Amino acid sequence: MTAAEGVEWAPRVGTLVVDVRRNRIGEVMASTGGRLALRPPAGGREWEAFPCDVRPATAGDQLSTKVTEVNDRSRREQGLA
Repeated sequence: MTAAEGVEWAPRVGTLVVDVRRNRIGEVMASTGGRLALRPPAGGREWEAFPCDVRPATAGDQLSTKVTEVNDRSRREQGLA
């Protein structure tokens, strides 16, 4: 649950979450000043989100991310990306 639903939720560093404002999955890298530092699970540029704008990533969210990573890697290896 998120704070927006009335329950305070503070994800721990290393937790996978979905940033519902950006519709992106990210790994929590830090929590400072009331904000979360998130990074794509496969690496990349970090972004910030408020805890009230994230929810725990479901197994489906995590699987979708892994499929996207595999597809991206395959495109790079074939010279399509």
